Amino acid sequence: MELWIEGTIEQVIRVANQGLADAIATNPSIIAQWTADGRSLESVVKQVCDSVTVPVFVQLHGGSVDAYLREMDSLRKISPLIQPKLIATPDGLAAAKRLAANNIKPLITTIATLNQAFLAARANAAYVAPYIGRIVDSGADAFGLVHDISTMYQQHGVTTQIAAASIRSREQAEQVLRAGAPILVMQHDVFVTLTDSSLTQNWIERFEENWRHIPHVL
Repeated sequence: MELWIEGTIEQVIRVANQGLADAIATNPSIIAQWTADGRSLESVVKQVCDSVTVPVFVQLHGGSVDAYLREMDSLRKISPLIQPKLIATPDGLAAAKRLAANNIKPLITTIATLNQAFLAARANAAYVAPYIGRIVDSGADAFGLVHDISTMYQQHGVTTQIAAASIRSREQAEQVLRAGAPILVMQHDVFVTLTDSSLTQNWIERFEENWRHIPHVL
C-alpha cells in the first residue's frame, strides 16, 4: 500500500524526505502553482527531483503519441525519477504502451469508467487514477467504480494498480481503502488529517498526564 503526496514544492519535498510518501504527484493545476513566480516547468520539476528519492509523476501535454514520447524523453533528461501521467484517450493509451515497453511506469489519469480502466490495463499502464472527488461531484458512485476496477483486476491477474486521486477528506480516504485501492493520492492538507481521531487525542492526553508523574532523568 502506498501514499502519494500533492502540495506546494516545500510540502511535497518535506513529506517525501520524512519517508511518509511513496511518490509525488502533480497535475496541471499544481504545476501552474509551482510556476506562478515565472519559473519554467522544467525548473520546478528539477528542484523537486534534486531534493527527493521517490518517483515524481508529471502529466504530459503533447496531444499525440509522438509528441507525448518526445516530451517524456525531454523530461527524463532532467531526472530518471520522473514518471509520466497520460490522459485516458487513444493517443494517451498508445503512448503509455510504448513507454511501458521501455521500463517506464505510466499512470493513466482522468479515469471515470470501468472501460477506461480496462483499456489502461490493456496498454500495460502501471497505474490508473480515478478522480474520486470529481466523480462524487458528478453524482456518480466513485467508490463503486474503485471496487469494480479492483475486482476486475483481481479476476484477471492484472498488475495495474489503482492510484485513487482527488481525495478530499479522510472519510473519502477510508471509503477508497474499503473499496480496494492500494494507493491514495492526496493534497497535503488532507494528508495531515489522516491521524485525526478524538479517541487517539484522548489517549495521548491521558498518557501525558501519566508522564507527568513518572520520575525521569532526561
